[in-house]
Amino acid sequence: MSDGRTFVTDGGLAIDAAVAKPAALPTRELTAKRLEDMLAAAQKDECGFKELEAAGSGRTYTTPSGIALNGTYVEYLRRTLPAASVRFRMTGKSEPVVVVLNGKPIGVLMPVQQ
Repeated sequence: MSDGRTFVTDGGLAIDAAVAKPAALPTRELTAKRLEDMLAAAQKDECGFKELEAAGSGRTYTTPSGIALNGTYVEYLRRTLPAASVRFRMTGKSEPVVVVLNGKPIGVLMPVQQ
């Protein structure tokens, strides 16, 4: 990224490698422009872990604005980050959700299509 950070992704979640702490960085690199645009985009809604509602299946969590998030990613973030310092910023059901730690965007999470 232009700010020197490296992000890792599996296609559904892109997160700052300094937060994810992978054993090794992937050898394949992608352009950072699209990710930087997603991290910098204006978002209209925001919530924290406490506002997420678990689905009966346990596979997803729903934000107060009705956006479904992958339960595996939410649980990973809950285990990895200090819950009180994390916010999810979003615009719509088909737009990336920005993961913010202490006011700094550290990841992008794709919503689950319903």
